[in-house]
Amino acid sequence: MKNLKLIAVLVLLPLCLVLLGGWQLQRSLSSDAEHERRLAEMTTLRPALIAMQARSSTATLDVGSQRISIPEALKRQARVSAHLETQLSIDRARHGLAIMVMVTSLLAALIGLIGLLGVSRAAARAAHSRERLLQTFTWVSQRLPYVLMGHVLAMSAAVAGIMGFEALSLWPEGKLSQMRLGVMIVVGAFGLLCVYMLWRAIRQLRVILHMFEPAPLPVLGQAVGREQAPGLWAFVDTLAERLGALAPQHIVVGLSEGFYVTSSDVQLQPCGTSVSGRTLHVPITYLGVLDSAEVSAVIGHELAHFAGEDTEYSLRFLPIYDGIGRSMTVMVDILVEGGLLQRLIMQPSFMLGLHFLASFDHSVSHWSRQRELAADAAGAQLGGQLAAASALVRISAIEPLLVQGLEARMVPAMAADPEQPREVDLPASLLNELAQQALVLPDDYLTVQLPHPSDTHPCNGERLVALQVETEVAISRGVRPVDAVQAGHVLHGYFSDAPGLCARLGQDFLDYYAVQDAELVQQLRDTAGRVEGEVHLHEGARIHGWVTTVLFGLMTGVGLVALLAPLFLPQETSDAKDVLLIVGFIATGVGASLLPSSVRLIRRADQTALSLTPDHLVFANIKTPVPIWDIALFNLEIHQGTQLSFILEEQVPLPEITRRGYFQPGAKVDRKQRLVTLKLEKFCRDGKTLQIDELAELVQTYINAGHARHVLQQL
Repeated sequence: MKNLKLIAVLVLLPLCLVLLGGWQLQRSLSSDAEHERRLAEMTTLRPALIAMQARSSTATLDVGSQRISIPEALKRQARVSAHLETQLSIDRARHGLAIMVMVTSLLAALIGLIGLLGVSRAAARAAHSRERLLQTFTWVSQRLPYVLMGHVLAMSAAVAGIMGFEALSLWPEGKLSQMRLGVMIVVGAFGLLCVYMLWRAIRQLRVILHMFEPAPLPVLGQAVGREQAPGLWAFVDTLAERLGALAPQHIVVGLSEGFYVTSSDVQLQPCGTSVSGRTLHVPITYLGVLDSAEVSAVIGHELAHFAGEDTEYSLRFLPIYDGIGRSMTVMVDILVEGGLLQRLIMQPSFMLGLHFLASFDHSVSHWSRQRELAADAAGAQLGGQLAAASALVRISAIEPLLVQGLEARMVPAMAADPEQPREVDLPASLLNELAQQALVLPDDYLTVQLPHPSDTHPCNGERLVALQVETEVAISRGVRPVDAVQAGHVLHGYFSDAPGLCARLGQDFLDYYAVQDAELVQQLRDTAGRVEGEVHLHEGARIHGWVTTVLFGLMTGVGLVALLAPLFLPQETSDAKDVLLIVGFIATGVGASLLPSSVRLIRRADQTALSLTPDHLVFANIKTPVPIWDIALFNLEIHQGTQLSFILEEQVPLPEITRRGYFQPGAKVDRKQRLVTLKLEKFCRDGKTLQIDELAELVQTYINAGHARHVLQQL
């Protein structure tokens, strides 16, 4: 289905524009031929008029209902000829624009087809080996941005050609009256609007060119040099030397994430400092709760990604692959904020970019699994198979407790005054808390994958099997109690000022999330403040109702007359009677069946069908107001009217419908799909019809504000 959609937007949509260009070309050729014919007539007419004037200076000519002199006829002939020459110039410009539409649309379809086939072929090659994955991904990522840019430029040119053609089609013929002057002004304004929208779309080409450039990886932590962490650096250097791996260029100590290495650019939070090159991230809490052999196995696992054949993959492929995902997120924001025309032009290229990533995901997952199992084996060479297995179990048992402890400390920090310093040794506090708890593995620990910011790991069960360690033995060693005092001594061995580093990490962690929380709260308040009071929506289709009521009423009346007419016709007109009876039954049946729906449009035109309040949706036929925070999504459809549907959250009760009369507006509840649907001929607010985009924006604003208000109430 996804491939069909890609083919539709990348190939079939441009081909439809080719057909549209062909239709425009046919129109321009037809118009050109007509104007050529008329100009030839005018050219032939002029010598005849001059000859008539030479024969008689008082000769006249009948033009329609007017009788004009020959000099006046000559003036009109010259004026019409000049106008026809202008129209021929416009026809030739339209002819060129139509050809441009066809050529650029065909080019866009060809580019889209080449992009699809190229990505599919590259993805198939990437599945053969890790080397081919690296080669093909690099090759495609370097060229695909230019393919996407070409598609956007071709589509932009096609759309510009279509708009230019239709704008020239509105050029007035004949005398420039006030009405035609108004048309020209409208054409000019429309043209300027189109040029502006296309300019906005083309401005985003730089985004496409940079969409496959790696984006920096945000990391909450502090970089430590050899003076700050002499023991840790010496330990890591020794492990790298034993593995024959490249040593990291930076070590970042964090609080909330696990062990990992990355070659992506790293942006440290909250200071904003950037580091480039090989970076090892070390969680300070885990350094204290793992023994030396386990730390050797875990860090050895990470350093193995900088050893042997994995080096090029880690240094060249992963930074690009991870950065592209973050860049695509930026493009989503641009598309959401852009206009309709901008989305129409850029959406196909964006979808091809997503298809590019999705096509390589399977190969990346396959080779990632292989390299992670190989890294486990390398780590086991340093610390031992049992240490590698117990470290895996121990991290799985401690990770949820650490997350819980950090979240518990974040809440009071967010509520406190951000100007007040927090001299809290957060790692020591967490270690003391862990020492008082028994380590218990989650029920699904064998299927759990340890989190990683830019990679995926095999599940724990598969990794234990590959390490050839019995699960019970690994669990027995991995869930041993935490010794907070011993953990403190271990940290002193790694860092020159462990208490100071722990205090800074805790302060940064709490400050960072306090600022994040303050920004979020302000955003919620701004969103909640965008609505005030209630908005009442009604159908407002009174005119439509009256028109159809009169129409169907006349139809019913005509049908009744046709049914009664045979009673007054003579017997010999039996054929006419049969026809009248058939017509009468059909007209009466259709008119009488449709007449109530027309009367209903009149009766409920001003009745409130839906009230939007800051916290609830109030339907005319639902017993209790529906809380806005119970709504997961909403949808708008236009089909024989406008249908507004709300999808409710799974855990909330379904609303109850009250009985309403036929001539009163009401919603329907689909219990299977958890839908509340309101269908009206059109939606009006204070007697003014809401366009579909206005209605969507209004409903979205109230839903966003209601959710924001609900979240603020929970804080």
